[in-house]
Amino acid sequence: MKIMINNILNKPFPYLNKTSRRIIHVIIIFIYSIAFLKVFKPFNAQEWLNEGWIAWFGIAGFGLLGSIVIGISQLVIRSMVKFDIFKVKHFILWFIAELLFITLFMSWIYGNPENTFFTELKATFKYTSLISVLPYSFSILLIVSIVHHNEKTDNSKIVKIPNELISFKDERDQIKFSIKRKDLLYLESTDNYITVYFINETLMSKQMVRTSLKKIEESKICDNLARCHRSFMVNIENVLWIKKEGRNYVLKVK
Repeated sequence: MKIMINNILNKPFPYLNKTSRRIIHVIIIFIYSIAFLKVFKPFNAQEWLNEGWIAWFGIAGFGLLGSIVIGISQLVIRSMVKFDIFKVKHFILWFIAELLFITLFMSWIYGNPENTFFTELKATFKYTSLISVLPYSFSILLIVSIVHHNEKTDNSKIVKIPNELISFKDERDQIKFSIKRKDLLYLESTDNYITVYFINETLMSKQMVRTSLKKIEESKICDNLARCHRSFMVNIENVLWIKKEGRNYVLKVK
C-alpha cells in the first residue's frame, strides 16, 4: 500500500505545465466559483459576510478574491519556480499552499474584528476549503480530459515511418534538436544536462540538452532507448553485443 501511494505521488503531473492551461484553470475556477456561490449559496457562507465595501460584491466576492489569489499563484509564482518534473505530490502541496494563502487573505478581508486571529483563521479555512475544492477539482478534471483527448487525436494522426525522428526537449519543454532514430547511439547524464551521442554522416557527434535522463525515460520518446546505468541510456538498435565481465556488463555500440 505504501509503495502504491509513493508511486502515485511521484507520477508526473504535466497538466498545468503550460501557461495557457494555467490561464484556463484560473478562468474556469473564477466562473464556476461565482456561479456556484451565487446560485446555491452553500455552507451558509452568506452569514459569514460582514458589512463594508466587500459586502457590495456579496458572496460572489469570495469567488472573485479567491480567483485573484489563485491567478497570482499560477501565473506569477508558478512561472518563477522551476521543477525538473512537476509531480502529483508537488500539485497537492501547491494546492494546500494556495488554500492557506486564500485563508489568510480572506481572514484579512472578511474577518470579524471581534474574534481572535486564530478563531477567525479556523473559521475562514473551513469555508475556504469547502468552497474551493469543488471548482478547483472541476477545473483539473476538465483540463485533464481535454489534454488526454487532444493526445489521442494527435496520436491517431501520426504516421510512423521506419526512420522516425526523435525530438529532444529541454526543461522548458521546447524542442532543441531532432535526429533519426537509427542515428542515435547513446545518452550520457552530466549534472543538469544530458549529452546525446549520434552519427552525423560517418562521424560521431554530440549535442547537449538541459534535461535529465529520468525525464527522457518517462517521456518514452523512443521505444529502443534502454537505461543501462544511472548515467547512461543506449539505443539498443545500435548495440552490437553485450558481454558480462565480473559483476558488470560491457556494451559494444556501433
